[in-house]
Amino acid sequence: MIYAIMIYTAASYFTEVVIHYLSCRILGRRVPWPKLLLAALILDLLVSPMVYLGAAGQIFTFIPITILSYFLDMTALLFNLISIYLVIERNIAKTAIAGTFAYFIYYQTYLITFFFIPKQYALGSLENQCISITLLIIFTYFIGKIITKIDACSFIERCLKKKRYCVMAALIGFLLSGSPHILLIFSILHLDYNNTLAVVGLGLLFLSAAFFRYLTKNIIHDENEKAQQSIIAQQTAYIQNLEEIQKDVRLYRHDFKNMMSGMYLDIKEGKTEALERYMHNMLDEFDQSIGAKIQSANQMMNIEIIELKSLLMTKISQMHALNIPCHVEVLYPVRSCHMKLQDLLRCVGILTDNAIEAVKETRGDIDIILTAQNHQVVFLISNPISGEIDMNRISQKGYSTKGKGRGLGLYSYQEITQQYQNVSCAAFCKSGRFYQEIRIGGYDS
Repeated sequence: MIYAIMIYTAASYFTEVVIHYLSCRILGRRVPWPKLLLAALILDLLVSPMVYLGAAGQIFTFIPITILSYFLDMTALLFNLISIYLVIERNIAKTAIAGTFAYFIYYQTYLITFFFIPKQYALGSLENQCISITLLIIFTYFIGKIITKIDACSFIERCLKKKRYCVMAALIGFLLSGSPHILLIFSILHLDYNNTLAVVGLGLLFLSAAFFRYLTKNIIHDENEKAQQSIIAQQTAYIQNLEEIQKDVRLYRHDFKNMMSGMYLDIKEGKTEALERYMHNMLDEFDQSIGAKIQSANQMMNIEIIELKSLLMTKISQMHALNIPCHVEVLYPVRSCHMKLQDLLRCVGILTDNAIEAVKETRGDIDIILTAQNHQVVFLISNPISGEIDMNRISQKGYSTKGKGRGLGLYSYQEITQQYQNVSCAAFCKSGRFYQEIRIGGYDS
């Protein structure tokens, strides 16, 4: 008995690693291998002996062994969710969705390995466990690649935007994670034990994949409609800005002859001081009404990502409407970016909105610098600050220098950027200004 428990516990350690690894892939997180391996070990030592004794009928209760096995597996799932929450993702909703789906995928993949076991599967068999675990690790590696390719983390992010989607996804995950037991109860009656279990696992995996595809398609369709409406609105604002420049130029051209006539009289009478003052006022008026808009539009020509260009033009128009001076520089052409467009727009939007909010209080200017150089896209935005900023807390949920009920922007920004291994962020204060920088690696010049 002790030998069988040791074999099962050793094999279960790898299954715990697989569950945590799949959760990382579903969440789009980096795999924190040291923490993950340690958490899997602790979890395995706590749960595996109990699960084995229950499955082997060594725990004597009035509950039938099949039902007891189900409750023990659900207990193991609960412990896994707690571990995933502590080690990988400090968000209950994300943990519930990713953890349950990871557990379900692991379970079905493990059952599929029974196709390759030469004799009837037994929990305490060293040969059985070696074959199953080896194949499980190989299959999991390729499944992890597929999960990354189909962008499962975006599915979770979309679910979180609506409470009903979030609850539905978590509930489906819990139902799926325990679904094999319903069929396993009947499979015990068959002599062809291994193949029955494998067919159960394979069938459920395909059914869940089809359902996931259907649900994802509906959610993505809704998101695409909203995204298209947003892009249309941004492009409309961009066109309106260009039309305003054209209108201002026409007005300025209409008044130019009158201005030149006034200057001619000053020159004829030798009023150089009045002429200098007149010229100075005229140039200032031009810079304020037309020059800044033309400068921004010229800089926007270096941005070849139309959605990013439209977003920035919208934000610049908003600054002009609020009489906030804005200086924009795009030092090198930005043609592509190794980051999802939706995430890029959200990050840039959060940083510019924060700068606008800050300047509305302090009455200052905003500087925006965007460049693509050395295989990186860099976005830097700065604004003046009037008080102290706690740099250690700016990314915490709920923290804000503008009072309660705020502080979600930079927290969301941090959540997005942490999903990418090629993205780094920096925030610092210098000479009375607050700087926010995002660097996106992998740019192809």
